Amino acid sequence: MSLKRTPITWAIYGTNGAWAAFIYLTGPISPILVDDFGVSAASAGLVGTALAVGSITAAGIGQAAVRRLDRDVAMRVGLTILAVAAAALATLPRLLDGWLAFVLVLVLVWLAAIGGALTLNVGTARLSDLHWGHSATAITEANAVAAWVGLFSPLALGAALGAGLGWWVGYMLALVLALAALGALVLAGRVQGRAATPLAHSHRITIVADELYEAPELNGPATDDAVLDPSTGNQLPRQFWLAMLALFAAVGTEFAINFLGSTLIRDHTGASPSQATTALAASILGVAVGRTFGTPVTGRLGPHTTLISGFLLTLVGFTVLWTAQVLAVATTGLFIAGLGLATLFPLVIDRGIGLSQGRPDLAMSRVALTAGLATGGAPFVLGALGALISVSTAMLLVPVLIITGLLGVIASRPQPR
Repeated sequence: MSLKRTPITWAIYGTNGAWAAFIYLTGPISPILVDDFGVSAASAGLVGTALAVGSITAAGIGQAAVRRLDRDVAMRVGLTILAVAAAALATLPRLLDGWLAFVLVLVLVWLAAIGGALTLNVGTARLSDLHWGHSATAITEANAVAAWVGLFSPLALGAALGAGLGWWVGYMLALVLALAALGALVLAGRVQGRAATPLAHSHRITIVADELYEAPELNGPATDDAVLDPSTGNQLPRQFWLAMLALFAAVGTEFAINFLGSTLIRDHTGASPSQATTALAASILGVAVGRTFGTPVTGRLGPHTTLISGFLLTLVGFTVLWTAQVLAVATTGLFIAGLGLATLFPLVIDRGIGLSQGRPDLAMSRVALTAGLATGGAPFVLGALGALISVSTAMLLVPVLIITGLLGVIASRPQPR
């Protein structure tokens, strides 16, 4: 049976796109803040830290939000927070100057990250329950939407800047997309009603890697007492955390390339800053293409083999990037790395949910924590090392990350019962 997309499915895809727009618009805006507010380039890097801390904060409050509000309401609250923060970012900082304005930007980015990450986490858990048995496909498609929006959002910002408009236009675009996603989510909820899987439901059989696996704690007679409430309990199995090791490696690799890739290209090829920055779009394009065609590939190879292939392809792409002496070759390496990274995030998330023993919301809160630590940690560590040695040498830690992620995938493979 193929994936049957419901109005809620499409609405959740839209929420992923809105959050991706905010992330991919914030990256290009950060350097502009250096000129507008007179802060140092190092201080502008705190914008990325604010994003990561917001994601970690969302991980801490996600389970409680779902328990009190239910998933659909929690997603709406998250989108509302994102929209309000985007509106404030487009207006309030322009009324101030210097450090005061910059601190306000950091606070608002943090709030937006809480709302966006909360929506992403809850929406992913919702997709997993809504499309039980086809969750890997649904989650991959949701992330494909995010990748395409992430690709075109900076281009729209560039066009606005070229027309003489300010960086605030980017956050106005994020606001429009967040409001559109919120409207679609409300409308989809009214059309579909509450027919989807309820919060307290838990699968007696967990589907991982497109095969059936019995949840260990649910062995025995299938009675009502055996149903595990996914909103309670905080213990997750060791295999789940091995999968999170793979997730940390995948996210850390992606953000290391996105944050330091342009510097590496300039050092190795002599490209100008604008050329190196433009070349980074090849990585995002690779992710978008990979996620768009990732579903049939996963269906043919299976999630486990696809994950292994993804890490290996990322390693090949990074090797081409790191050894490139010509801009065109470096751009090719970025595209190959993007193709490899494309399915890692959605497939590892799907595996984590499958290994959560009927606790998808708890699993997604831990996913957000892991992703937040990788988002803020990997670029920071590599940047600090780059100040001591060189960015080129520091980036040699990326292959170590990739191999670690590969080992995490192998070690976390679910065993059929």
